[in-house]
Amino acid sequence: MKIKETLEINEEQKIFYNKSLGEKKKPLLMKYWSILRKPMYSLMWHSGIWKDLFNKQLEWMGDLKNKKVLDFGCYSGNDLSIHMAENCKYYLGIDLSDVAIKKLKEKIANKNIKNAEARAIDILSPEFKENNFDIIYAQGVLHHFKHMDVILYTLSDKLSPSGVVITFDPMQTAITSKIIRALYHPHRTDKEWEFPFTKYTFKNIEKYFYINAVQGVMGYSKWCIPIAFFNYNLALNLTKYSHKKDLKEATKIGYGFWKCMHVSMCWTKKCGVNTD
Repeated sequence: MKIKETLEINEEQKIFYNKSLGEKKKPLLMKYWSILRKPMYSLMWHSGIWKDLFNKQLEWMGDLKNKKVLDFGCYSGNDLSIHMAENCKYYLGIDLSDVAIKKLKEKIANKNIKNAEARAIDILSPEFKENNFDIIYAQGVLHHFKHMDVILYTLSDKLSPSGVVITFDPMQTAITSKIIRALYHPHRTDKEWEFPFTKYTFKNIEKYFYINAVQGVMGYSKWCIPIAFFNYNLALNLTKYSHKKDLKEATKIGYGFWKCMHVSMCWTKKCGVNTD
């Protein structure tokens, strides 16, 4: 039943993301949330947070030369998607949205990358039979699953014995995140597939994988977001400073880590997990 429900939700996601979000009338609180998120992502980009995350993820991946990579939930691909495609043995990007996949195919063609392909398909579909991936990269994907066991089981099944899963997702373990999300979540147009990580999520992950490395972000630096509305340059400088503290203090699961708004992780497969 969990798989059936997840497949149905994923089909709704496909329709949602294939449509122009601008055509949808957003509730007032969602409009305010969109306004709030803009400076957050701007600060993350211009302060070097995204660059540091990508470098950390590349470090976890290691030498890509002989690796088979699955870019899971890739949408139209990001800078790291193209880097992986250019440098690995075989790259496969998959996403629910065929509109997004068309854009990724164009990027691959424009770069003349021969060992890469992109496909609009659900990873849970029986039609998706590929497995034994050395790297599964899931950027902003896993928090879309209500039933985490379903996707964790599937990822374990698709991963090679010595492979790694690299993730990035939002968390709602900080009190501020819990309060903000409690206010706007009921009004989200995508609330059926938005489940930021809780402490319980991490316990669930550890049923299937070893969490070998974590990097929390927007811990101390989240307090710079409201400042950006009044003085962006000041907020940017403060973000750069506080991000350095997050890089040092949010590298293991504990007090400082739970304050963060987002987390990137590196997992390896647990021996003895039955995925047959």
